[in-house]
Amino acid sequence: MNSRLTVGVIGLGGMGRPMAQRLAAAGHAVCGYDISADASASAAREGIEPMADPAALAARCELVIAMVWDDHALRDIVNGARGIAASSRLPQCVVDLSTTSVAVAHEVGTTLSARGSAFLDGAVIGGGVAAVKAGKSPIVLAGDRMLFDRYLHAFSVLGNCSYVGALGAAKAIKIVNNLLVGVVTAANAEALSLGVALGLDLGQLVGWLRLTLGGSRVLDSYMGRYVDEGGYGEGLIGHRLMAKDMQLAAELAESLDCPAVFPRPAREMYLAFGRSLGADRPFPSAFEFFRGNARDTSVPQRA
Repeated sequence: MNSRLTVGVIGLGGMGRPMAQRLAAAGHAVCGYDISADASASAAREGIEPMADPAALAARCELVIAMVWDDHALRDIVNGARGIAASSRLPQCVVDLSTTSVAVAHEVGTTLSARGSAFLDGAVIGGGVAAVKAGKSPIVLAGDRMLFDRYLHAFSVLGNCSYVGALGAAKAIKIVNNLLVGVVTAANAEALSLGVALGLDLGQLVGWLRLTLGGSRVLDSYMGRYVDEGGYGEGLIGHRLMAKDMQLAAELAESLDCPAVFPRPAREMYLAFGRSLGADRPFPSAFEFFRGNARDTSVPQRA
């Protein structure tokens, strides 16, 4: 097998674009598509060949990686009038690294298999944009193990990759992870706001909590960074996308008749945060929602 591939990346946003850049830097020929003409043009200046639509991209590429918004967007790039499944030549492998549902992973896998292609579901489960740029993203992939092994040399350019089992397993891990992150972040925001309302210094409070059982990687990654650096971190999803992820968790739990208390209230919280602060504000800015609705609003808001 030739280690140099022609790889297509669909979705050239905060995560997809640095993935495409890393693949190109590793010597692969990279084609790109994004619904935003500006994103495609910007990527083209960095050596990513822009394609007119997913079908045209699929016809050129052996491996296609998708990083799109949601289930609807994934279905559109696969099943749309100019989607991958409509291409004159399908890729050997399509990989979805988006945060999408377990159900759509099986649906898309069936569609592509019927056309003679193959599908792996995957997910980036930490690190955000900074890790993507450094090629250190923790990535889980599920589906055909032989397919995973065949393309591992390309996936490894993006980060530390693990095979996690049958199709759908990677999406399940991602949904469970984001449920934890979303709920714990909102709880941190509420608790820290309460501490500040009681007259505690935010920086000192975060420092003390880092030493207790209340400390966590979530606290360090978001509110710890807010205290230390004045921001929450680069490329974080907004309240709208976190609400979508809570919806995915709720639907998955309900499909299994599994008790799940937190997903739907958490979804409603993130929708409220988005209405108050802006749908695309970084999701840890939930802290600002609680502070903005407290009597003492002396803590400054930061980007």
